[in-house]
Amino acid sequence: MRTSLRLNFTALGFLFAGALFMARGMAEGKGTMPKGRDRRAAAGMLAVAAALFLTAGAFLMAGD
Repeated sequence: MRTSLRLNFTALGFLFAGALFMARGMAEGKGTMPKGRDRRAAAGMLAVAAALFLTAGAFLMAGD
């Protein structure tokens, strides 16, 4: 499997996990933005997903 494809799948996993943390925080917070640990976890996972997507794009441009 190509490295860029593997990175894209990993990024999708982090994106899905970040969305789950956001949804969990919104459900427990009565429809508002998540608080505390859920917000930090979601922000971290979404940042990792963005970095992985950028890295996968770089591998594609490099001819992976």
